[in-house]
Amino acid sequence: MTGAIAPRRVSRKVAVMRLAFSVAGVVLLVCVGEAGVPTPTPGPAARVGGTLDEAWATVQGQVADVLLLTRIRVALLERLKEEGMRVTIEVHGGSVDLSGQVERRESVDLAERVTASVNGVRTVRNRVTLAPSGQVLEPPIAHALGKAERAVANALLEAKVKAHLLEQLGKVAFDIGVEATDGIVSLSGTVPDSAREKLAVTIAKTTPGVKELHDLLRVK
Repeated sequence: MTGAIAPRRVSRKVAVMRLAFSVAGVVLLVCVGEAGVPTPTPGPAARVGGTLDEAWATVQGQVADVLLLTRIRVALLERLKEEGMRVTIEVHGGSVDLSGQVERRESVDLAERVTASVNGVRTVRNRVTLAPSGQVLEPPIAHALGKAERAVANALLEAKVKAHLLEQLGKVAFDIGVEATDGIVSLSGTVPDSAREKLAVTIAKTTPGVKELHDLLRVK
């Protein structure tokens, strides 16, 4: 900035100091003088840094929510078996909302107690209801029970693998798909580098219940 600024006429001498410096190519001008001079606003670098911190905190919060949801799903599947697959879970911080319909009356209260017992859960709002009398949620055929048990076992193993991936890979696990069938697990999706691909494979392989692993991951 060029050109002089004439001093204001006041009853006493006022000292004004200007300090100009550049941050990321942007020139900031700071004026220090009498009371009344506004506090300088954060420069672009500070604003960007704050935004990144906020974004990372959001991502960390998302990882924590998904991890907690996965742990709750594991607990419900272990305790409620096929009924646990009928419960919808929503996690917001440590607050959990449960909804859905179940066939057994005891499952309504058990879903809440099991969820509340999971480490990290602060509050539970239970909106799980009993299905209307006579309504069948699964086909009443002889082999349906066997199919349901397999489905529960597969879902449980998928949830356990996903939980371990979230614990050790954080947000990278968001892009990894897990599919389990009778102990055979497939990983799909993308990872940032080969190191984390190898880690994801190791995590999945060492999860109890995994008999065979298929690595379908792609490095970005």
